Amino acid sequence: MLGVLAGDRIGALCEGLTPAVVVARHGAAENLIEARPGTYGSSTEMSAAVAEGLVAAPEFDGADMARRLSEGAQRGRGYGQATWTAIERLRRGVDWQEAGAGGGGRSSYGNGAATRTAPVGLLFGADVDVLRWTAEEIAAITHQHSLGAEGAAMQAFAVAIAAGSHGLQISPAGFLISVGREASLREYRVRYEEAARMTEREPDARRVIDKLGNGETALGSVVTAAYCFARFSDDLPSAVAAAAALGGSARSLASMTGALCGAHLGSRAVPERWLDGPDDVREMVTRLRAAASGLGEAARRLE
Repeated sequence: MLGVLAGDRIGALCEGLTPAVVVARHGAAENLIEARPGTYGSSTEMSAAVAEGLVAAPEFDGADMARRLSEGAQRGRGYGQATWTAIERLRRGVDWQEAGAGGGGRSSYGNGAATRTAPVGLLFGADVDVLRWTAEEIAAITHQHSLGAEGAAMQAFAVAIAAGSHGLQISPAGFLISVGREASLREYRVRYEEAARMTEREPDARRVIDKLGNGETALGSVVTAAYCFARFSDDLPSAVAAAAALGGSARSLASMTGALCGAHLGSRAVPERWLDGPDDVREMVTRLRAAASGLGEAARRLE
């Protein structure tokens, strides 16, 4: 959970930039490790709400989860348009099962749902069927497109696999292939396979973006975050910095990467300076620690 916050704050330094501009401002990616982190955004805020909702109702209560997401959302935290539209609909009293439905039958395939599903992977890693169902139900509150929901499920699967490998060395290609096997959509499965092949050569930011993406769509960011984690699975700061340095939807990329690293390495892997800051940051750290503890207790009860 703290990895989400850390990644979100480092990603803020590169949000919306091209890799070339990131280099011009910060130099090499590793320089971001020593940079002063920015504020946290919607990824952290929503992840905290999801974690607290699952602690309160591990069996999933859609109305309660939607209430937590909508009541806790602050406009200035960088919410995507689809997510914020759904939140506004929830606040007007629209049923949680309808709030994420777009106009004209359209729905969002953005990465907003994926950035908040780390708690699902932490809680339901031992039951893949419940994990997928819960991730998709939580995603549907704001993102009902199959690509958006699948991205949420895949991030949850990746977190579960990373957490299950705690204390073990991860094979970059093996991890990506293992996650990709859980994909129900070919579009995701193909990208995980491509990401696995890319671990065999020295990465280039432009190639990563061309092949995997760095944008706001779930398909163009979820696999990218898994790739960044796979490259630096034993080094959270380097993984988060690599994800942020890709620019584009840097907050989402780095927060999802941070979630994977945190699940695999534990909270001690997060630099203390990334958890320090103004009152709102310190309050969020306390909130996330409590939520993580609650998830741990809930997971033990489900065993």
